Amino acid sequence: MHNNVLDIWDATTDNDDQAIVIPDGCCDLIFKFRPGQEPVWFLSHLAETTQTVPMFKGDFFKGYRLRPGTSVDMEKLLRAVAGQCPINSDNIVDLINDYTIYRMQTEDALLCLASGVGTVGQAATNLGVSSRTLQRYVVKETGKSPVFWHRLARVRRAGRDIEQANSLAEFAFDHGFSDQAHMNREFKQWFSLSPRNFAKVSRQQNVFQSGYG
Repeated sequence: MHNNVLDIWDATTDNDDQAIVIPDGCCDLIFKFRPGQEPVWFLSHLAETTQTVPMFKGDFFKGYRLRPGTSVDMEKLLRAVAGQCPINSDNIVDLINDYTIYRMQTEDALLCLASGVGTVGQAATNLGVSSRTLQRYVVKETGKSPVFWHRLARVRRAGRDIEQANSLAEFAFDHGFSDQAHMNREFKQWFSLSPRNFAKVSRQQNVFQSGYG
C-alpha cells in the first residue's frame, strides 16, 4: 500500500506561546490535548497565508502530514481516529491510508509545477497536456488551481534561500519573479512579512518543515 503520510511530528509546550505556521501545501491530521479539555482530532486545511497559532502551557500536539494533493474522506477519517491513541503511529497511518487517495498523476502534475518552470503553461507542455486539461485535473484533485501550486512552490523555494540573498533584485529574478516588487508582494501574501523580515523569523523559529516544493 502506498503511504500517503509525508511526515509525522509532535510538539509539547512548557509555556504559553504561539507558533508561526507557513503555507506548506499539505493537510495535517492533528491530535490536540490541552489540560482540562477533551482531546480532539482535527484535519487542517490548505493554507494560503501564514497563521499564528496560540499554544498554552501543557498543550500536546501530534500531527500526521499528508502528501500534497492527497484526497481525503474527512468525515470517515475523523470518525475512524476518534478515541484512538496518537502514540500508536502505525495504526493511525493505516487508518489514514484507508481513507485517503494519492494518485500518481497528481504527484506528477504537482512535481512539475514545483520544478522551477517559468509558467503553468510550460508545466502543461512538459506534462504533454493542454493548460486547460491541467487546470481541470489539478482543481478536481486538489481543490486548488495550478497557479496556486506554482506560486506556492516558487515562494517556498525563495523563502528557504532568502538568507543567502545579497541583491534582492537579482535574487528575485533568479527565483522566477518578474522583479523585486513582485517578490515582495508574494512574500507579503504568503508569509505576511517582507523578504528580509521573513529571513529573520525563519532563522529564529525554523519555520520550514516538510511540505510542497
